[in-house]
Amino acid sequence: MMICVIEIDWRDFFPYLSWIPNKSFDTTVATTESRRTVVMRAMVDQQKERIARGKAKASYLDFLLAGNTLTDDQVTMLVWEAIIEGADTTLVTTEWAMYELAKNPEKQASYSYPSKLLDALGHAFLTPDFSWQDRLYREIQEVCGEDMVTEDHLLRLPYLNAVFHETLRRHSPVSLLPPRFVHETTTLAGYEVQAGTEVIVNVYACNMDKKEWEEPEEWTPERFLNDGRFDVADMYKIIAFGAGRRVCAGSAQATGISCAAMARFVQEFAWTLKEGDEDKVDTVQLMGYKLHPLYVYLSPRRGRQ
Repeated sequence: MMICVIEIDWRDFFPYLSWIPNKSFDTTVATTESRRTVVMRAMVDQQKERIARGKAKASYLDFLLAGNTLTDDQVTMLVWEAIIEGADTTLVTTEWAMYELAKNPEKQASYSYPSKLLDALGHAFLTPDFSWQDRLYREIQEVCGEDMVTEDHLLRLPYLNAVFHETLRRHSPVSLLPPRFVHETTTLAGYEVQAGTEVIVNVYACNMDKKEWEEPEEWTPERFLNDGRFDVADMYKIIAFGAGRRVCAGSAQATGISCAAMARFVQEFAWTLKEGDEDKVDTVQLMGYKLHPLYVYLSPRRGRQ
């Protein structure tokens, strides 16, 4: 079902080449469409049965069915839309975040922090056994104790938010934003952009700009912290979800799901990257997916069931 979500048609980024056939993409979409329809309609039918038995819990699907004004196809597509809004970002960002957190602790400890980050952090965290994963785990323990991490805890986990947004910056799920048309002539960075011009924003270049980010090649969550607090203002600099009226509608959903997943993974297990995989950062397609699968060793946390 997720194939149609993560498969990218490169013609969407270059509309003037839309006349070129992309049979691989068209075939993939066609062969998965029927499967998606079956799964989504089964979900809707199951919820209808629960409503009839009086056992349904309040949900988005309940809201859609309550008015009895939408067709089954409309309900199915609205539910599907809610799923895909945050699917690609969630998949890509969570995998890359766990890759970075699972890296060799010795390599993390020997990392030379930029001067600005040292001023913000002090030297309390630069101990021989320091790792980003350790710091995240300590934060989770302080906030949640033995309770399971839920979305209600996320606002009290600033380092987790920093990990998420630094991953969005360093491993952009979308390297290029979809084309935009300029509605009126304007000046941008000293250049006159005529009305009707088609503009494609290079998100990767923005997030790796040395004028905006100190040592942008390094993955460092602390750059999003201000006196130990997550700096909300900085999240808009990465534009991973776009900006303005066309900002991604699923940004909040993707953030919640990905952060909750990362927190649970770290809460339950200590993650260690497979030896030799530290430098496997190659990507495939336009969505930033890892070319090489993520292989890790998992060790249950002491006292966790």
